[in-house]
Amino acid sequence: MILLNDKKERKLFLPVIMAFLVLIIVELQLPLLPVLKDTAIENILCSESLKNISSGLLIGLISAYIFYILIDFLPRKRREEKTIDLLDSLIASILDSYERCRIFGHETAISHVDKSTLNTVWFDDQISKLKSNNSKFLSLKFAMQTAYTRTEDFRHTLPLAVSLSPEHAMQWLIIIDKVRLMAESYGEEVNIPKEKQHLVDQDIDENPVRLYKSTLNLRFLEIVEQSKGWHKLTKSGS
Repeated sequence: MILLNDKKERKLFLPVIMAFLVLIIVELQLPLLPVLKDTAIENILCSESLKNISSGLLIGLISAYIFYILIDFLPRKRREEKTIDLLDSLIASILDSYERCRIFGHETAISHVDKSTLNTVWFDDQISKLKSNNSKFLSLKFAMQTAYTRTEDFRHTLPLAVSLSPEHAMQWLIIIDKVRLMAESYGEEVNIPKEKQHLVDQDIDENPVRLYKSTLNLRFLEIVEQSKGWHKLTKSGS
């Protein structure tokens, strides 16, 4: 249930449930305990005025909460879901260019980006491979090209992350920085002689792009790690 997944909303939901249960007890007018009979407490608890006041307050509280859910909470959640979907698409545009080695990944419209890479299993698998330097040069190159193309998009969408929460804003700022660092490698490609093209993915001195690839590998690793942090944040209901 969406209300119970949100820590802030649980603080409102549980008291309202308690108020509803108390209202039921008040309206049922359950018999008092024998020890309270013929006492001043009995007169107070059985007072019709107290019953009416209590019922009115409890009904008002429950009604206000229902209006809050319909007018504020549900529309806000829909806006947040659309905002997260847009920001996820930006992140996925870089990850998908790497995953599928897409030469035209930087030209793909955000609305058509494949977001299947946004899952914990994929993140963990890629982090392990990147830390072992087990990546493909062309995949890194295409991811870098997409990062270069999308850098301004990441910067301009910061207000959207801010609208979600300070935690989301902080994580998005970190992602912007990592995307910028990878985009700075654009245009620094090393000329690869035809006879050495087969060496681009080997970690040997004869590889003409060894250092360049190592830089791209590190930058992309940082993007994947921070994307995992973003994914965890958006799924936690913070």
